[in-house]
Amino acid sequence: MKPYYLTAMTLLLGMNMNTAYAYGSGSSSNACHKPTFSEFQPAANKYLQSFREFSFVASSNTVANSIEVNISVGQNKHHFTAKELEITPRRSGQLEVSGKLDRPFQHGFVRISVKAHSKPGCEHSDGYLIRVQ
Repeated sequence: MKPYYLTAMTLLLGMNMNTAYAYGSGSSSNACHKPTFSEFQPAANKYLQSFREFSFVASSNTVANSIEVNISVGQNKHHFTAKELEITPRRSGQLEVSGKLDRPFQHGFVRISVKAHSKPGCEHSDGYLIRVQ
């Protein structure tokens, strides 16, 4: 009697395992591949004489019109939307992004924050500090 139950349990467990594999997890089609940012200019933690221009590279999966840059200079905050930035596609699909403040900043710390998405709900933000002497 016991071998019969063992065989039945093995068959039931085996059928459940096959059913689980048949449907899969579905995560590959809904995966979130967040954009990445690199080649920041000026570089992070850099000491500068003045600050006015900035640039970086966004990964090829970045939606260009979703890019936003916030620059905090002491009490002053500057917000750049994609329309206010210069965005140039590279052959690789990456995006070169650059911008310029209205006037140079001469002294203190500057926080540069970048935010963008690759598809709705798949957002990434990054940022760094530079010091202006």
